[in-house]
Amino acid sequence: MIELQNAGFQYQDRAQRSIGGNSCTAGVGEVIVIAGESGCGKSTLLRRINGLCPGFYEGIAEGKVLLAGQDVQNLRIGDISRIAATVFQNPDNQFFTLDVLSDLVFGCENFGVPRDEIERRLRSVVETLSLERFLGRKFSELSGGEKQKIAIASALMLECKILLLDEPSANLDYPSIALLRRTIAALKERGYTIVVAEHRLYYLHGVCDQLVIMEQGTIVRRYRGAEMDMLDDKALNAFGIRGFDLFHTRAACEEAAPAVGGAELLSLEHISFGYVRGQDVLRDVSLSVRAGDRIALLGHNGCGKSTLAKIICGLLRERGGRLCVSGAALAARRRYTAVSYVMQNVDFQIFGSSLYNDLLLGNEEAEDIDARIRTVLAQFRLLPLIDEHPMRLSMGQKQRLVIAAACLLRKRIGIFDEPTSGLDYANMRTVCTLIDEFTGAENAAIIITHDYEFIMNSCNRVILLEDGRIAEDFALRDATALEGLFRERIG
Repeated sequence: MIELQNAGFQYQDRAQRSIGGNSCTAGVGEVIVIAGESGCGKSTLLRRINGLCPGFYEGIAEGKVLLAGQDVQNLRIGDISRIAATVFQNPDNQFFTLDVLSDLVFGCENFGVPRDEIERRLRSVVETLSLERFLGRKFSELSGGEKQKIAIASALMLECKILLLDEPSANLDYPSIALLRRTIAALKERGYTIVVAEHRLYYLHGVCDQLVIMEQGTIVRRYRGAEMDMLDDKALNAFGIRGFDLFHTRAACEEAAPAVGGAELLSLEHISFGYVRGQDVLRDVSLSVRAGDRIALLGHNGCGKSTLAKIICGLLRERGGRLCVSGAALAARRRYTAVSYVMQNVDFQIFGSSLYNDLLLGNEEAEDIDARIRTVLAQFRLLPLIDEHPMRLSMGQKQRLVIAAACLLRKRIGIFDEPTSGLDYANMRTVCTLIDEFTGAENAAIIITHDYEFIMNSCNRVILLEDGRIAEDFALRDATALEGLFRERIG
């Protein structure tokens, strides 16, 4: 169904090609996983397969890509989209309407699919992905993870036999990832050919037929069947990618007891909030955050985690309750002075024409700012890209850039919304180290995440949000409590 023959691509105005010399095949009913460090060319390879490079992204295409025996360079983008459906890394990039139902049927309507067939597909997809409660909602009301589920559903509506998924689990909670695995397995049984560019490998173990590892734009390893079974997490980590065993990570939180007893930096007392009157997202939330805390804020997609973060940093104003910073009540419009916030959609926080200028913005008068910018870029493995435009970066590189910007600000409290969703193992560990350094003994970090590996490598406290309320709050001293939470309450 898919054949790559020495496939490569060089974007316009780039000095070097992004991918090159890639040859690979995928047959009917096969699932291929493409893994590699952030920026290695995974997304570009998918764009080469679906014709967006060079059909939309201008540049020079090399080699040949065949879909169902047809050369993509001889096909229009519209024709390719009837053969292969794609789920983009950023789900906002593929929505065309304002509400969920309209967007789910949009592609089928454009292809002239009969109404009764659209209704059949809609019933099937809604049932498969448990989307009943989303059908009457607008995208502005959805969380990042909920949007990702709708993007996957929109692709399934087209019933293309080739499915390309670019980090489909990035913003999903633990049960939604399990549902995604079941969906991929079912499609595989129906003869779909599925290519998944992914950092999280654990949910694909036992489903994928090939594991393809990329480095610097080129496929360097291919593993099949028994070869994959012989790979342990240490071998995969050596390539900078994550392992197949989600619950193997134990060491970080067992090496030292969590920091406790620091000065109180933030207190929330009986905070409530709702976007619509009578429909509270947060209900009577009370919380104390102390210096040294590295808090993992957990909960299902849409439970109010990002809403709570926006209240703490002042983007939203609580409807009731009291919020204090270092013991003093602080109005929403003044909270930015003490709190830095890295959003889930990092594109909302990129403003400069280069990585250097992006970090310089707002810091022009800071002492030793040139040296500090170069140091933080080096720490986040971004220094070679210092003069690049940020919008040319991969999603994982963008994430590291906005986290670097937050660390540069040196605020007392840092809030990070899904900071590792697009990060490979090596860069996840880098972010762990730097958030730990940011926190130290005087600051605090609140990390909204579904990333078990990250939590075990970095956090010392866990808070579970359920139905707008704090359901669990405990110090993370070993893996037992967290693993149980994932398996029983979150899973």
